[in-house]
Amino acid sequence: MNHWLHGMFTALVTPFDSGAIDYGALERLIAWQIAQGADGIVVGTATGEISALTEGEQQSLLTAARSIAGRHFPVIVAAGTYGTADTIAAVMAAEKAGASALLLRMPYYSRPTQAGLAAHALAVAQATGLEIILDNDPDRCGVEIALETLERLEGAANIVGILERRGDLIRCDRIARIRDRRFMRLTGAAETLPAYLLAGGCGAITSIGNLAPHWLARLESAARSEFYGQAQILQRRLIPLLDLLAKEPDPILVKLALSLLHPGIEAACRAPLTPARPELVPLVREAIEDLPRPLPETMTAQSLGRAAAGVAGRR
Repeated sequence: MNHWLHGMFTALVTPFDSGAIDYGALERLIAWQIAQGADGIVVGTATGEISALTEGEQQSLLTAARSIAGRHFPVIVAAGTYGTADTIAAVMAAEKAGASALLLRMPYYSRPTQAGLAAHALAVAQATGLEIILDNDPDRCGVEIALETLERLEGAANIVGILERRGDLIRCDRIARIRDRRFMRLTGAAETLPAYLLAGGCGAITSIGNLAPHWLARLESAARSEFYGQAQILQRRLIPLLDLLAKEPDPILVKLALSLLHPGIEAACRAPLTPARPELVPLVREAIEDLPRPLPETMTAQSLGRAAAGVAGRR
């Protein structure tokens, strides 16, 4: 099964200029993702500093991303809060704005039982016609989606997969055993990508995609074609960069690297995130030396409509 949600998706940063969302920079970044072969973008994640955006900014960001990307390029929306009613409201707004699919965050702070997680996910699934990827992020939410809960959700046809933040290969196999193989397994652990794909994973949602979408596309293509040696070579090129980016909270160093790759795009994050430590700046500069360069400033995402249509046509 080659569902359109198979592939490498970038958890997109939110660029700022003087404290406000920089929509010109957003257009350049989305254009670059399309040109570099990303399978889609995800807005509203922690990488996009969603908790630092107002409700109005969140909606404007999604509307702008959908408009910039055009009809064919996938724009997945990460949605969900600790209340089911508020989550459903956010999901309905995302659907109205043109989201291609949902990455459903599990409730945080409230730490529900497995029965509560199942009821939450089913309520959202019944409220929308969009396809849903469950976001299993126990480090942030304090609760992991149990395998038994995934079985309980089997009756919801539009819950089509799960994002596994920890990249657990054994759990990946166990999910395939309790659900049929059409139930998609994506990873957020970029450090284990070839192994996760070999274990039956269908793709990834990562912040490293902001910097290396072309490398990720090549890695996934190699793994799908069973050229695992080539996939491992590409992975080894990513590991030093991944290790460096982990030295500050996401997306501080990702944004710093983007500002060095794309002149005119600021590295700024919103408080409480602070600028990168000065001693890390030359290390980041060195780490990105062999990454693909950005598009000319005059090229916009709208001028890449044919490229986006080509991405859709490959599915």
